[in-house]
Amino acid sequence: MDNLPEHIKVNLAVNKDHYSMDYMGNIARCKVDEGFLGDCMLVNENLIWHSVHKYIGKPEVIVKKHCVEKDDILQLGRMGFLKAVKAFDTERGVKFSSFAVTAIVREIRCFLRDSASIIRPTRTANELINRINRLEHEMGYLPASADLALLLDEDEEKITKALQVGKGVKYLDEPVGMDVAQSQVVTLMDIIDSGEGIEDGVVDKVYVDAVIDSVKRKLNEKELNVLKRRLEGFNQTQTADFEDISQMRVSRIMRKVARILDTHQEKVGV
Repeated sequence: MDNLPEHIKVNLAVNKDHYSMDYMGNIARCKVDEGFLGDCMLVNENLIWHSVHKYIGKPEVIVKKHCVEKDDILQLGRMGFLKAVKAFDTERGVKFSSFAVTAIVREIRCFLRDSASIIRPTRTANELINRINRLEHEMGYLPASADLALLLDEDEEKITKALQVGKGVKYLDEPVGMDVAQSQVVTLMDIIDSGEGIEDGVVDKVYVDAVIDSVKRKLNEKELNVLKRRLEGFNQTQTADFEDISQMRVSRIMRKVARILDTHQEKVGV
């Protein structure tokens, strides 16, 4: 509790139940008051760690076994907590802590299951990953492994391994897109706070990322831009205009992407 913001300490000093999730009124307020929801999440952080200890294991064991950071576990637990608040029905007479434990454990377990094969990068690997990321940013696309090896003067096998482990956890404040109408960046926290299309929004974003990641090493810059336009919802005519190419070329590029995806699915047994 010592690291809580001062205004939270003051409120707790006046009323120790000010942020208690045992009171339906507090939960109802959380659904409409973003600031209060954030404060409640901080005060009730012990619920996250209780859920972890009781149903998943000791944090230090999880960190070692799954090659994640303790902060990653906390971030995932917070996401579960937020989803629980959004989904909780204050009229059903169910205790929030019991309901939230399930959401928290599910969020963490799903991540650990899906990332079971992740390898913790060494310092050397991290440096290589950073060099690859800088090069991708400078060029506007990620070259093939062989080209990266040539450009960075590294062994191609090292490049391939670095690409495999160079993926991390998405944090709540990490950008996941743009709100065109508001001309502002949208974060994962914004999606959760909206209470609308939480699952669809995240799943769609993950799907788009997965599609791009599975084919981008086999596409040149122009082809990758066309794919991104189409995934963003632009039709063939709009994409052709944006990229200053013919609609026929757009069609050929998308057929190439389809062939790459078909081959990828056959390899993974989908």
